Amino acid sequence: MTIKKQVTEYIQNRDYAGIIELGREKNTQVLRYIQMNIWGDYRQLQRWYALEALEKMAYNYGAANDEAYRNVLRRALWAMNDESGNVPWAAPEMMAVVIKGRTEQFHEFIKYMITNGLDNPMCHIGVLWSIGYLGKENLEHIKPFLNKITVLLQDKDSEVRGYAAWGLGQLQLPELEEKLQVLAEDTGIVHLYLDGAIQCITVGEVVRERR
Repeated sequence: MTIKKQVTEYIQNRDYAGIIELGREKNTQVLRYIQMNIWGDYRQLQRWYALEALEKMAYNYGAANDEAYRNVLRRALWAMNDESGNVPWAAPEMMAVVIKGRTEQFHEFIKYMITNGLDNPMCHIGVLWSIGYLGKENLEHIKPFLNKITVLLQDKDSEVRGYAAWGLGQLQLPELEEKLQVLAEDTGIVHLYLDGAIQCITVGEVVRERR
């Protein structure tokens, strides 16, 4: 079996121990093939598994391979730029999981991820998930953008509203509670990756259940 196929099989099975072991000797190749599995929109389950694999790789090998993971971050930033001509599949999410894996090492990229993500409507769902995933531990880097982020709670797209509610809810900020509660009865549908599955729930459920 080729490394490419092996990586894909590990991702499909969520065999992250296998990914880590394979990456021990073949970090560059494994890193590249993981990224090849991060495609499609947020309803593609395999891309979430690949994102989890990418975080495991960053955690285990980011310190020893700093430039390789900075290149992942830079490429994702460029993909969010209109001038790149690329479709920015999961670009904010890719940045978020690498940063989460090695926060002290890569936290300076958070502000760029948010800025570029908010500037590109295709990335709004991704950047909203990313701020929630990075969470309250990174509030100092997220807070300067809260005014721009909270506007998305009123977006016409229920998926964007739902991700905004989830992302902002993860920050656990009392000052956001009133704005979140406005959506407590919102019946719009959102598809969230939770507990290893894509769950179809209402925006109101996101607010009320705070998962």
